[in-house]
Amino acid sequence: MFELLTHFILPLIKLLYIPCDLLLGWTLFLGPLGALIAIGAVTGLLVNLFQKFCSNQVLLGQRKADLDKLKLLQKDAKQAGDESKNVRLRGLIGRISTKYAMESMKPALWSVPPMCVVAMWAGERMSFQPVRPGEVVEVVAHFEDGASGFTHILPNEGIAADSPAISAIEIPKKAETTKSPDKESPAGNVVQVPANKAAPAPAEKAPEAPAGPQAHWRVRAEKEGNYALRVRHGEDQYELALPVYKSGGHPPEKAVVYRMESPTRDKMLALELKLQDTVQPAWWNLTMQWMGVYLLSSIAFGVGLRRVMGIQ
Repeated sequence: MFELLTHFILPLIKLLYIPCDLLLGWTLFLGPLGALIAIGAVTGLLVNLFQKFCSNQVLLGQRKADLDKLKLLQKDAKQAGDESKNVRLRGLIGRISTKYAMESMKPALWSVPPMCVVAMWAGERMSFQPVRPGEVVEVVAHFEDGASGFTHILPNEGIAADSPAISAIEIPKKAETTKSPDKESPAGNVVQVPANKAAPAPAEKAPEAPAGPQAHWRVRAEKEGNYALRVRHGEDQYELALPVYKSGGHPPEKAVVYRMESPTRDKMLALELKLQDTVQPAWWNLTMQWMGVYLLSSIAFGVGLRRVMGIQ
């Protein structure tokens, strides 16, 4: 299963993000809220376009008009006390309503897959703030229980250590108060990166802080560009992409998981970046952060454009 995720599913998802970057990348220059609202508007527009051009609007209009007439006749039958006529009309309304609903749902066969890709792309690109020049980012390395000693960051252009480059591998003293990484990041924001003698494997969430030893650093982004943060542990070298943008751009991958376990039980499991959320949980986003803003804007634009475009 791990091999399937590593070599097929994740590369396929990344491939699907390429057209999204080309068509929707301009939204990243609007700021977090502006970008999410813009993507919601695009989603609402696409859903309505599928509904309009992938369904029989003439037939749907006729059935809707028939339903309106039948409901008026049913109202008259109720007022006249004609129960048998009311029952017949109720059955006819039910059959036509079912056919109307089935015809209306046909465009979902075409719209659901691309909408899922757009939603995943939005989560990948907009769930966290991009790294800007001069910004300091905390880096956490997660190790297996048998790991000990020291590990260090390798020098690299564009990235400067804001704390000692050599860090001790130890269990956090206040593990119970350390924030778990899986509460900060969506499952989709994990990527595979190769390491020496260790085939990386994706996971749905980063290891929790109390699970084992850790090493911590703070690094500062020196200038704009695409850089790689490299960490050395023993004979293995691990890499994590760290793109830096002056404006626009997308965040780096939240976490990279290299393995679930090793035979010696003393290897690095994952590298994690402590990134800033684009949207804090609040009532106006249903406490769902970026997802709440995206869903609400999609629904608002979807309903509004449906009326404007005259969709049945």
